[in-house]
Amino acid sequence: MKNWKKALAAVLAGMLCIISMPQVQPLLPAFSAAAAEKTGTVGALTYTLKSDRAIITQCDKNAEEVEIPSEIAGKPVLQIAERAFLSHEKLTRVVIPDTVRTIENLAFSHCSQLQEVTLPKYLVTIGSDCFSYCAQLEELDVPKTVKNIGHSAFYGTAWLKHQQAENPLVQVNHILIDANACTDTTIVVPDGVTEIGGYAFSVLTQLREIVLPDSVTKIGSGAFWQCLKLEKIQIPDSVTTIESRAFYVCEALQELEIPAGVTQLPERLFSCCASLEKLTIRGTLTEIGEAAFSDCPKLAEIYTTMSEADWNAIPVGAENEPLEQATIHYNSILEELLLADLDNSGSVDSTDVFYILLGVAQNAVGMDSGWTPAQEKAADIDGSGAVDSTDVFYVLLYIAQNSAGIPTTWEMLVA
Repeated sequence: MKNWKKALAAVLAGMLCIISMPQVQPLLPAFSAAAAEKTGTVGALTYTLKSDRAIITQCDKNAEEVEIPSEIAGKPVLQIAERAFLSHEKLTRVVIPDTVRTIENLAFSHCSQLQEVTLPKYLVTIGSDCFSYCAQLEELDVPKTVKNIGHSAFYGTAWLKHQQAENPLVQVNHILIDANACTDTTIVVPDGVTEIGGYAFSVLTQLREIVLPDSVTKIGSGAFWQCLKLEKIQIPDSVTTIESRAFYVCEALQELEIPAGVTQLPERLFSCCASLEKLTIRGTLTEIGEAAFSDCPKLAEIYTTMSEADWNAIPVGAENEPLEQATIHYNSILEELLLADLDNSGSVDSTDVFYILLGVAQNAVGMDSGWTPAQEKAADIDGSGAVDSTDVFYVLLYIAQNSAGIPTTWEMLVA
């Protein structure tokens, strides 16, 4: 009897010692949460209860109309799980309560008879392929609270086709576009759009220029994948995230500026950009992903605000050999300059003429002008992409006429 008590005491003491160990303490809440998690059914729905929410995980395949409750067992229904209603071919109507914040990937995909969906007022996330191939779904009111919409979320729905018939750009805080229907060479994204969704403009083979508003903060994976003729795009300063393959196989793109808020160049970002020659990086990079610059044979110049030491400290993934051939301009001055104001004095005068003449002469004999990207842009008066004698003529004429009391603008001269 005494031996049994001693053994039990030893086991309990050992358990207490293990529980008190620092490396075990963080695991205890997880064990508690797992123990607290419960599953059950309400009507045609299967749910999981967690400490702070209820999640709809499945539905009876024979259900035709479903109204999801806002609360189960005293917990708010905040989420509809991935594939919860996938391929429910008899489902025609579903009402989602205002408590729901997230509808995950493929939640209602291939519900071929679904005709009516009531989305919650405060919805934040609609997952990838969420309503894809819901061919009968003609009406949908996407609330303005939605911030994240996955790729192909509404692909194959009658609603999306109607929207694109009226306007190829659908503004629901991100972009949806039908590549087969769009033949525009220039697209202006409307104000208020915050995200260019994954593969949003992919394979638009006629697209040459796209204008993004300052409201955009994210460019999704493969957003401009295989836009073979895309030549001009200015990424606004508001952008902080550019995902992998965003410019994959943009064969005509020659130069691009990366805003200061972007800190990572992910995998295959510029892979197969055969014409890419110049890149300006305004911020501090923390990573260059695998093959971000693979198959970029013309990459010649990279301008960066980073020092040489900081640049060399960036972790760089494999298959980025074009970075080795490019000239890196460290500590570059990247501020915007007035047209022709190369010394940033605030006015155009003889000093600027001297700098432009010197730069043109240096380029003519194969020397580097030493201009920053901002200076080069400021010196290209006619916007031809090269600074030459024509630009020198415009600058001289601009100074002469304004000095003679003849008000003259650059637009008047170039026109």
